[in-house]
Amino acid sequence: MPEHDRGTTCCFTGYRPEKLPWGYDEADPRCEKLRRRLYDFAEAVYLSGIRRYICGMALGCDMIFCEVLLTLRERCPDIVIEAAVPFPEQS
Repeated sequence: MPEHDRGTTCCFTGYRPEKLPWGYDEADPRCEKLRRRLYDFAEAVYLSGIRRYICGMALGCDMIFCEVLLTLRERCPDIVIEAAVPFPEQS
């Protein structure tokens, strides 16, 4: 992977499922609304020139945003998603 300066990376993290109003039910309409808003955000960030994204890999918002990026990457294959695994035993 090419070297990137700090101005070209987007990092993301967020609430875990137990703190979200829908919990683990990602079919909940509120979760779907969040996904749409995150997609719009990710697309805007991409259009601003950001190509590298770092995900904390926690359940909840981290994984939802990562899934959104994977969807966007189908249209924009130059997106790079990096996993920031917090400890070796992380599942």
